[in-house]
Amino acid sequence: MWSYFKFEFKQFFTNKKNLAIYFLLAFATFFYVFKIAPAYNPIEQVEYEEIEARYLTRQEFLDSMEGQNIYRLHPAIIFAIDIFKQINPIDKARLEALDEGDLKKYAEVTRDWYYFTNAITYKSDSFSYNSKYFIKNNDYAEDDAFYAYLEQAARYDTYANANYELSTEIFEQRTALQTFERLLKGLLPVILIVCVLLLAIDIVTKDRRHPSIIKGFPISDWKKLLVKMVVVLLGSLVLFVPLLAGLIIIGLQSGFGNFNLPSPMYAPHLEWRQEGKFEPMTLGMFLGQTLILLLTWFMVIINVVLLCSIIFRNEMMNFAIGLLLIFGEKFYFSRYVGYFWDIQIYPTSYIQVGQIVSKQRNFYYMNDFLDFNLGLQLLLVLAVVIILFMLLTVMNRRYKLIK
Repeated sequence: MWSYFKFEFKQFFTNKKNLAIYFLLAFATFFYVFKIAPAYNPIEQVEYEEIEARYLTRQEFLDSMEGQNIYRLHPAIIFAIDIFKQINPIDKARLEALDEGDLKKYAEVTRDWYYFTNAITYKSDSFSYNSKYFIKNNDYAEDDAFYAYLEQAARYDTYANANYELSTEIFEQRTALQTFERLLKGLLPVILIVCVLLLAIDIVTKDRRHPSIIKGFPISDWKKLLVKMVVVLLGSLVLFVPLLAGLIIIGLQSGFGNFNLPSPMYAPHLEWRQEGKFEPMTLGMFLGQTLILLLTWFMVIINVVLLCSIIFRNEMMNFAIGLLLIFGEKFYFSRYVGYFWDIQIYPTSYIQVGQIVSKQRNFYYMNDFLDFNLGLQLLLVLAVVIILFMLLTVMNRRYKLIK
């Protein structure tokens, strides 16, 4: 069995298609590191000039209203005076904290700023969120801004009590670990899972090109399948090598961050005005849970390909069924549809692993039940069922690996 493992291992890592996948991923990683990451322009930034401009504009208005009989003013002006008198001291404190270089104080008052601003802006006819939330014709821009403000408030609340050194790079999530966090909440998990599908797609069908060599290994078909599964899984882990190299480069440029940084988790059960709607979670916990879900998805995809290879003996069928599983959520995903459907019972609902762990997907679906533990259980059960069915199938003479 060891000799067969070495044979498969060598075959896998000398396969031109697999080497091309690694090369393309490495190219994409370094393109991101040197072109996209430096140009990252978050909506929520530490902008001294922007804060100062807002503060001075409001203060000028308040000064012009000084001494006037407010009972003769329009109700909208009275409302503006009341709001500006509450928010301007917060912005003034933010400016002073930046002038003093006191980032803990800045974090504390910025937390208050996000909570207060969200309270007066959400579903308001008088105030609006940052215009950058609305530039992509997003029908849910206000809801997304509401979510972002509460998340920022939760982050700054943790920063205010941090026992590590703070920086603007940390506030703007530019450090290496925070960049990885942002990517895991985006398309990176899907990209990696598609790469695993492509790595695994010919792991069985290639044997039919050299049947005499394969028959020379005196082990049963089910053991061969298990070896292939292990080899592809090891090959899948190599996908993280260029990512790790890219994160090291980003770390040298913007700092590495640390695992104690906040990665707030959306809490559907909390009332946002009193409790903030987010629960604390460390970046280390987020990354750990996300990678566990991602590796479980790797196992599912690998075994789906192995099973399909036995039954259909066609790489295009492997590819089509794999893509159907990866992108199956697209057939039913819609904002707030989780309020009406039990989408939490579908394994495909857990493909966006970063958004599952942070529960951002719960917010999108308006569903309280999407959860890391449930997703892990569903995917593990699915993987075990596929493995058992695969082993039972290959024991049938009709589905021998090499006929």
